[in-house]
Amino acid sequence: MSKFYEVRRRDGAARIGILSLPGGKKQTPLLLRIDSLNAGEVIINVIHAEDPLFKELFKEDRWDVSRGAVLLPEVHPLFTKMKEAIPSLFVDFFVLSFASNLLNSPRDFVRRIIDARTTIPPDVALWVPAIATAENAALLFYIGADIIDDTNAVIKGYQGIYLMEEEGVRLSELDDLPCNCSICSSLSIDELRHKNNKERASLIAKHNTLLLDKEVKKIKECIRAGNLREYVEMKVRASTFSTAVLRILDMEEEEYFELRIPVARDQGIKANTMESLKRIEVKRFAKRVLERYEPPERKILLILPCSAKKPYSTSPSHAKFIEAIENYRGHIHELILTSPLGVVPRELEAVYPAAFYDIPVTGYWDAEEREWVSSCLRAYLEWKMNNYDVVVAHLSGAYREICASVAEDSGIEIVYTCEANEGTTSRGALNKLKERIAELCGDKQRLSGFEMKSSMIKAMADYQFGIGAGSELVARKEGEEERIKINGKFPSFKLSSKGDVLARIVPEYGLLVLTVKGARRIENLLSLYKVEIGNFVPKGSILAPGVINAGEQIRANDEVVFCGEKAFGVGKAKMSGWEMVESRRGVAVQVRAVEER
Repeated sequence: MSKFYEVRRRDGAARIGILSLPGGKKQTPLLLRIDSLNAGEVIINVIHAEDPLFKELFKEDRWDVSRGAVLLPEVHPLFTKMKEAIPSLFVDFFVLSFASNLLNSPRDFVRRIIDARTTIPPDVALWVPAIATAENAALLFYIGADIIDDTNAVIKGYQGIYLMEEEGVRLSELDDLPCNCSICSSLSIDELRHKNNKERASLIAKHNTLLLDKEVKKIKECIRAGNLREYVEMKVRASTFSTAVLRILDMEEEEYFELRIPVARDQGIKANTMESLKRIEVKRFAKRVLERYEPPERKILLILPCSAKKPYSTSPSHAKFIEAIENYRGHIHELILTSPLGVVPRELEAVYPAAFYDIPVTGYWDAEEREWVSSCLRAYLEWKMNNYDVVVAHLSGAYREICASVAEDSGIEIVYTCEANEGTTSRGALNKLKERIAELCGDKQRLSGFEMKSSMIKAMADYQFGIGAGSELVARKEGEEERIKINGKFPSFKLSSKGDVLARIVPEYGLLVLTVKGARRIENLLSLYKVEIGNFVPKGSILAPGVINAGEQIRANDEVVFCGEKAFGVGKAKMSGWEMVESRRGVAVQVRAVEER
């Protein structure tokens, strides 16, 4: 339990927080400099389980300055005793002991840091000492470390190793100093080489520390922007060890990150590498399409390619597709085939991450990308095929090849309205689409504006809260004289009844947000996204100590309802539900509206 550390911002397992130390407050991610510690400029109170003062960590009333405890390895005789004591300790950070051993194996690197992070409370900091360099710092914070130090960087300096952002090299291997830090800009490489051994080592060590400090500042900005994952994907390319760590994380630690990755954000996803296919946001979307989406029962399933502009309906290509099928759209359900998300139903095109991703467009899809998208389409067709009579694909190139492969594997007949190498927006292809749809549908049936808007709101509500929430939200209730109204320009629709707003789509986050009246309307279906609070009326944000219980499905930025003896309201989760319950510091819910009971 922490008293002097508070997390202020999250990007998955990485956090920005404030740690109060004797002498002032420090922001995490934090780089501690060994020379400052040795000189007493920064005071860190760390107590080992074998220290006689360890018993003081159980006493809250003796807790007047920040303090930490050493997190022992499994081989230590006091490991079990220490692990059992952790929930009862009043500390602000834990130090991972023997961390230098993590560099022997990518799997050990992953296992010990994640074991440490899941063993200690979520509202305390984790210090992983003596292994950080500019090359691996981003990975350390991405996995869940909050504090590092420059021990490794200094040691390498005294070993004559000059660190760069990607790797370390001997000074003898350089023709110039590829850095503009205060050390490298003040002398030439020849001047550095001619220094005596001690002075040269000291200067290289200072350069290494300055480079690490620069890296930590860069990582902080990535966390603030919500794009640390993209930065990590870029960084690991320079190291086989780091690449192995990321792949192990993606393959073996999905549950760990799923608990910590926000359900939505205002930052887009740049899917530039094959690792992007393994992102939690991608897997979560594909899973929810199957589990939390009910397609309308329509005669035709029309599979379309994605577009660079999002939401797809706002793109020139999809405007042409819609124009071609406009008169028969009431018979048609549209499904967009795309990488890395797999398949995106038209009704979900504005949700996160469907409207928030970008990929390099080359026309080439590699084997892993094809397999992932194929698996998503195959799963959708096997699960939802009973909703349709005919499948039509207006696809060409790799899109068509993927679709044809899935159709063959699944034994599904598909009608193609575009030749293999024909542009989908060419006049000939659009005419074929229009003619084929008319032939299959027969009578014209347009999709009304209300039908389109209500199906979108219904699908988004199901996607966020679970099947049934959408139908309940848009249905006419007993005693209501007229059906609900939906106003606004796509995709900023607003749902209202008798003049009262119930819900609205916020395109900046790709979420459907509820008013108190909207939440009351579907309260019985929101148990997974309910936060139980104490006997008080929130006047601002709800802090973690005020939370009694919270739904396990809640993730950061989820739309939630909160209730207590004196209040009922709606807001945005600022941490996961499990974290709200286990934490004693930090904002749990950002309140939007509250109603006193």
